[in-house]
Amino acid sequence: MNSIDAEKYLKKETDSIPNSEKKYYKPDEYYQIKSYGNTMFEECVIPFEERKKMSIPSKNGLYVPEILLLHFCSKYPNPKNGYPGYWWYKYGIRNVGKVLESLRQRGFIVIDEDTEKYVLTDKGRLELQDNVYVPYMHSHDKYTSFTIWDMNKIINDDNRYDYKAIIDKKLQEISNTIKEDNNKFMQLLKVRDPDSFNKLKKQDDQLVLIQKAEQLYKENKDLKSLISFWENIWNTTGLLFESATWLFRLPDLYIKAKEYEKAKFIVEKIKEKNDSYYINKVNKYMMKIEKKINKA
Repeated sequence: MNSIDAEKYLKKETDSIPNSEKKYYKPDEYYQIKSYGNTMFEECVIPFEERKKMSIPSKNGLYVPEILLLHFCSKYPNPKNGYPGYWWYKYGIRNVGKVLESLRQRGFIVIDEDTEKYVLTDKGRLELQDNVYVPYMHSHDKYTSFTIWDMNKIINDDNRYDYKAIIDKKLQEISNTIKEDNNKFMQLLKVRDPDSFNKLKKQDDQLVLIQKAEQLYKENKDLKSLISFWENIWNTTGLLFESATWLFRLPDLYIKAKEYEKAKFIVEKIKEKNDSYYINKVNKYMMKIEKKINKA
């Protein structure tokens, strides 16, 4: 499906949404053919009808997005916070209500009279049990180089309950390949550009230390130790690589520890050092911190 056909499909699906349901979707202009348009992450959305030609249905004829809708069906119809944008950008579904109605007609879900929400039928429950990999991979969206669509082509009757082992093996293979390629690059850089090699080596070493500290925190929940780790980074080398997440990590930890003045001080430092690059994020943090201070 080329971009012109995709645009026609998007418009057709948009027009098919009843006026009474439009309030549960984001504004029409939110839905575009390309995600992250005009950036290095630009990617064309593949409509659901096109995805069907590229993926494998379950024994009952359901595709990945339909199986995922079974998992979330109790939130629909008339979702309190509207239909998430990922139904379009990740799964190519613009008119979510239409697909839900199709699932109802095929006997996978029914409307519960008490809650007025969908519930699974026995057929729907069995379908979801046989395809647990779908909601699992959706909730673990860090799998950027091994997607739910890749998994769909691997899963079959013999291995569907070993999905976690399959995912772990695949991710380990990807990780090993990345490490090998990185080692080759670093060895070549060491010879050709020693200064750049040393700079990247320090960045890699710091990232490894950060990952270890964060993993340790997940295990022991020792907030004070993690704060001390990040304070040491700020008081010595600073963050050696570009990352908004890690740059604002110490303020996040201070807020969690209810040390709001310290959080405010670090955010002000970020503003000074990064000029206007993170101005929007800085402003949001300052507003958040001020609210916390006033409430305290």
